[in-house]
Order: sequence, then structure tokens, then C-alpha cells
Amino acid sequence: MTQERSPESGPTDAVTASSPGAEITTTDCRQCGAKVSGLDNRYACSYCGWVNHWAEGSTVLPSAEDDPDHPGH
Repeated sequence: MTQERSPESGPTDAVTASSPGAEITTTDCRQCGAKVSGLDNRYACSYCGWVNHWAEGSTVLPSAEDDPDHPGH
């Protein structure tokens, strides 16, 4: 069973709240060739399990201390 999201619902809160200015990017999987999408050039293929290295992304990842759910907050 698939669920459809209404077009007026917009992007998910998780993307907009935790990643201001995040860009959804798309490429071909390097292992199986499937189209994969990710945030800021970080990808994971749901077909074959391929994941690109985090350092290949186009933005700097936030530190653990920047996470609002970090135990030190």
C-alpha cells in the first residue's frame, strides 16, 4: 500500500527545521544505476544498499553539540 501526500502539505518539518537551506539533489547509484535522491549530495540507495561517503556532501555537517536533542542541552 502506498500513501500519497497532498501537494499543499509542502516539505517535511524535519528537513526545514533541522537543515535550513538544505537542497534535495539527485544522481545515479554508483552500484546499480538507480536514480537516488538525497540532501546536499549525500545519498543512500534503497535498492542495493549503496551509500556514498559523508565527506562527499556539499555542506559541512553540524556537530553533535549543535543538535537540539544532544544530551548536553
